[in-house]
Parts: sequence; C-alpha cells; structure tokens
Amino acid sequence: MKISVVIPTYNEERWLPECLAALAAGTEQPYEVLVADGNSTDSTRKIARRFGAKVLCNPKGHAAGGRNVGILAAKGDVIAFLDADCIPELDWLAQIRAAFEQEDIDGLGAYIEPAEPENKYEDFWGTLSLRILMSYGDEPYYVERKTLNDAFITASCAYTRKLLYQLKGFNNWFANHAEDIDICWRALDAGAKLKYEPKARIKAHSPTDLAGIKRKSFRNGVSSSKLQKVYGSFFNYDLQIYKVLFQNLRDMMRGKKGAYLFVIETLWHLLGKYYGSMKFGLINI
Repeated sequence: MKISVVIPTYNEERWLPECLAALAAGTEQPYEVLVADGNSTDSTRKIARRFGAKVLCNPKGHAAGGRNVGILAAKGDVIAFLDADCIPELDWLAQIRAAFEQEDIDGLGAYIEPAEPENKYEDFWGTLSLRILMSYGDEPYYVERKTLNDAFITASCAYTRKLLYQLKGFNNWFANHAEDIDICWRALDAGAKLKYEPKARIKAHSPTDLAGIKRKSFRNGVSSSKLQKVYGSFFNYDLQIYKVLFQNLRDMMRGKKGAYLFVIETLWHLLGKYYGSMKFGLINI
C-alpha cells in the first residue's frame, strides 16, 4: 500500500519546518509528500523543497482547492491529509497504514490535541477548539452519523484515493469553510466505511494573537452558515451560544481571568454566522 501525504499551504514558513521534520522523522515514510501551495509570498515553497516535498501550484488559493490539486497529483492508494501547522507523532503514518491494512475501510479520522502553547492566545484556542468544542476519545469507533464532533478534520485524516475520486474531491464552494466536514458527510451519504482511530495522533498549533482568534472565530461562523445552506434548513437559532456569551460577559465584568477571550471569540463567531446568513440567503443566528 502506498500512502501519499497532502499538505495545503499559504505563507506557512513559521510552522511548516516543524511539520515536515516530524514527518521525515517518522517510523514510516510516506510514498510522497505533496505541498499544494496557494501562491505563498514567503519561503514556504523553498522550505517544502528543502525537505524533499513536491510543490504543486494551487491556483484557487484555498484549502479545498489545494487538497484537490494534491488528490489529482497523488499516486498513493491512500491519501493522508495534514495541515502545515500540525506535528504528526512518529508512528502517525504507521498507524494509518495499520488501520487500512487490518480491515476494509474507506476513511480514517485521527486524534488531534493542542501543541505546546506559545502564549495565552494559543493556549486559549487550543483548549477551546480541541478540548471543548471538539472532543477526541481514547477508543476507536466507526463513524455512522453526520455530526460535527464525529466529522474528520483534515488537519489529520486519510481516505482511499478511490473514494476521493468517487466523491470528486473536495467541494471548492466551501473553500476554507468546513470543506473537511462536508467531504466526510458526503462520504457517509455514499455509504463509505469510516473509522476513528486514536492511535494515529498529531498535535496542532493554534493562533498566537488576538487577530488570529478573531479570524478563526469568524471563519467558523461562516462555516456553520455554509453547512446549514447544504445540509440544514432555512432557519437556525442557537440559544446556547447567547447563553454562553452573556455568562462570559458577566464573568468579564466580575474580573474573571480570560473571560474576555471567550467574549471576543463568541462575538466574532456570531459575526461570521450573520455574514454567512446574508451571503448565502438564510437565517443562522
């Protein structure tokens, strides 16, 4: 079995060396590493070539487009996806191989945990996104439901090339917004056999400043509107997010440490939902 690794990039010179170095140090080497670059203006492509990766041009610039470029170029039977800001464990690829060789599966999701935080912003986002909003268990299981928590995140997952061709790759309309959740749900609709395997593990970096948290939060809000457009109804009202907002506003006024970050995250998430509502012709509040 040949396993190709696809990494979409855009100005990733900060984290890419750590990602590729960890991949190169692994107990098993990929058949090929394909870096699909969206016209970076920094040294991303130079770094990728230094580590022996094949650099591909991603004219669309976004993550879905980059992964599709990688899929078309990949020669592996299985295509594993990584993000440039992720650090695979030494046996990450070996665990992916073992899972596909032990049984007839079409896709695999992995355990993702926060990388060692650089500062309070990275600690906040890593904890929120990978400990609170998403949770990764210690036992393997088959994914059979279209839920956010069960969906495979392309920071670390793998699919057979056959399935990816059957699905016609990632939906470019999603661009950088939940394109990984969409393809996972489409795989389930197509009858694919998907498995979560916690032995395949990576660590993921997070935003290290307030601007990065705002961007991520806004993008997640837009993502929810895109998913609603395709999979939901015209109207969606999330009471829980407003309860969380007001609770954290109270905590902030009482001087609770870190509460202001939750307030900022929630407000920018809501702004993304509102923007998505107007852009995609629905109500997601």
